[in-house]
Amino acid sequence: MTLTQFAIIAVCGYLLGSLSFAIIVSKVTLGKDIRNYGSGNAGLTNAYRTMGAGKTLFVLLGDIAKGAAAISIGALLVGPVGKLVAGIFVILGHMFPVYFGFRGGKGVLVGAVMLLLFDWRIFLIAFVLFFLAVAVTRWISLGSILGAVSFPITTLLFYRDSVLTAMAFGMAVAVIFMHRSNIMRMLHGEENRFSFKSKKTIEKIASDGEESGK
Repeated sequence: MTLTQFAIIAVCGYLLGSLSFAIIVSKVTLGKDIRNYGSGNAGLTNAYRTMGAGKTLFVLLGDIAKGAAAISIGALLVGPVGKLVAGIFVILGHMFPVYFGFRGGKGVLVGAVMLLLFDWRIFLIAFVLFFLAVAVTRWISLGSILGAVSFPITTLLFYRDSVLTAMAFGMAVAVIFMHRSNIMRMLHGEENRFSFKSKKTIEKIASDGEESGK
């Protein structure tokens, strides 16, 4: 990989990652910033809890599209290493979006897209761990952390490449770091558990506020 190729992949990945669709959808459809509601995280789980399934679908599609676009650029320019470089920077953009004051999400969904496009076997193992953890505990954060931990391990097992493994390790550390507050809440038994039951959405909160102000 040349320095020029690296720069193109990194910049494209970061700028695409910075398109935080949880924030975009909440502002466009509700005139509100999702970071002021729920957990305060601009991610898929908080989008579902605070905006409902319909609006979250647009967040899901947007985040998948930006991840796929960035990783495709990396793959076209360099190949497998390019996918990982693009993955690192699209996740960094998602976590620290330049367009939204460097306050974004935790990189789980875009990380999953990267895993799927990088190697379906690695994605499948991470997904199974995620699914089992959430099924048993209903902690999305625990499933996300276990999926992240599996990434460098499976990369080493399948590729035996120190560079790829080091990059995978760096991505895993970044995702786990963004979940540090979730880890503390899990240790104290205070972490929110996932539920399909209706939550108090941004619209409901805004409506209640208007009613109380009358």
